Amino acid sequence: MEEKARRRGSRRAAELLMPKPPPKKYLPRGIVILFEDADLVVVEKPAGLLSVPARYEREKNALTLMTRFFRKGNPRSRKELFAVNRIDRETSGILVLAKSLAFRERMHERWNGGVEKTYLAVAEGALENDAGTVESFLAEDENYRVRSVGSAEAAALGLRARFAATRYEVVRRGRGWTSAKVSLLTGRKNQIRAHFAEMGHPLLGDAVYGRGNSAPRLALHAWKLAFEHPRTRERVEIVSAPPEFFRKFF
Repeated sequence: MEEKARRRGSRRAAELLMPKPPPKKYLPRGIVILFEDADLVVVEKPAGLLSVPARYEREKNALTLMTRFFRKGNPRSRKELFAVNRIDRETSGILVLAKSLAFRERMHERWNGGVEKTYLAVAEGALENDAGTVESFLAEDENYRVRSVGSAEAAALGLRARFAATRYEVVRRGRGWTSAKVSLLTGRKNQIRAHFAEMGHPLLGDAVYGRGNSAPRLALHAWKLAFEHPRTRERVEIVSAPPEFFRKFF
């Protein structure tokens, strides 16, 4: 039995046909399906859940849980999902999963430059400008912390530095905080967190790059994604409603 795919938060309904999905009662707790078609399933990941397996946690992550969801009722199923992007464990919002390795590669080909990625963030203090772009080369040190480095320093330390660009636009200002819409022009690990910290305004609740006790959670939400579907050539727009925590800031 087949049904037309539907997407939540998007402008148009997909015309692709896909098999009937498993009953929603099997959907992992805290995860919401925002969009699904024959090639992709896009979910809303809650803060506190890993995107993909890690060395220290192989089971409790969005990729593994969603793979199990699609296998429900068929324990012999070899169905696999493939992560197109990752968001930090402490970050909530949009996570894109491909239904085949080949389609993940097609999404990766356009991820930097062909996909609009917008986050909601709340930074400590008052940002000097109402809008701006931060550019640097980011590298990960031996403690898995990301920071900006010059090419000479990266070479001397044996670090692999990658260019990163982050654009922000202030939405509101409050006492001791600034909320902003943030666009990732590239997609690097901890990019937004590192760039805001290096501006002197770490995100609220960031225990790695700022003061973890400034908020009950990391103030970063993967809010909106827009791209041209590689197969249908239709424009896809997906929005993840921000959690309650963000509403007083936006």
